[in-house]
Amino acid sequence: MSNVASFDEFENDLQIDAHSRGLPRVILEGPTDLWLFRDVWFTNYLAKFEFMTANRLMEAEGCTAVPLAVEKSWHENIPAFGILDRDVYFRRKKWDALYEREETRFRAFEADDKLFVSEFWEIEAHLILPEMLQGWVIGCSRDPIEFGHLATQAVGRSLDECEVLFEAAPYLAAMHFDGKAAKETFGELPLEQVREICANRIERLSDPAKEQARLVAQLVNAVRDEAPDNAALRLRYYLKFIDTKRLLDRLRAALRLHPSRDNHNVLAAFMHQKAEEPAEFARHLELLVRRLEAI
Repeated sequence: MSNVASFDEFENDLQIDAHSRGLPRVILEGPTDLWLFRDVWFTNYLAKFEFMTANRLMEAEGCTAVPLAVEKSWHENIPAFGILDRDVYFRRKKWDALYEREETRFRAFEADDKLFVSEFWEIEAHLILPEMLQGWVIGCSRDPIEFGHLATQAVGRSLDECEVLFEAAPYLAAMHFDGKAAKETFGELPLEQVREICANRIERLSDPAKEQARLVAQLVNAVRDEAPDNAALRLRYYLKFIDTKRLLDRLRAALRLHPSRDNHNVLAAFMHQKAEEPAEFARHLELLVRRLEAI
């Protein structure tokens, strides 16, 4: 695959300039990550980095392609650093890393200093700021007159949906361990039904998968036990350990939002308007700047 990109791939002159000058690269999993980093959160870094997706350098995308793209870029003598979602550890079946609560120990799981793993499950989790959920519900409600009251319940409802997905986590891990895809969000089923469904399905899996389910259940319980009491802080904490896309699907139903799978991008607009950016990424980019200056 050629490293030369068409000008059609760029949005503005700064991006073209970054590519032509061979700026250090920040390599991301996919187009949503690229849009958020380049166009929403870190426009002030366009003179320092070229943000790109892994498939610009590889015939693949996602978390498996990012390390390969980083390595290829260094072989081309262009410094590159990859950013991965926390769910990379789900794919790798590294449950202890996936559910590690303490940040320093979590950071120790990724030995490659050219890769950074987010504390949050997926990139979209950074959009779910408790203080902005009310505006999301008001702006995306199917019927603001009938369902507008749900805006004030957004954080509480989000926590309820997290609890449902925690119940499903052992089953989802066991399915993945057995090499099977589990795509359910369980619709609007309540916690008790999801618990029963998952328990029954786990019983039909292999014995090693059942053991993985038991292990993940223990880890999930430990996560819950250490959750902050404050509702907003608890939600942000849970977002590290909850499948974000499944959560967004359930929230669209629970909060009676329009069913568009992209309506959470309204939250990105709120962040852009307030010049808010994910603190962990801001710290990491600044660290990369200092590292590159020292080379």
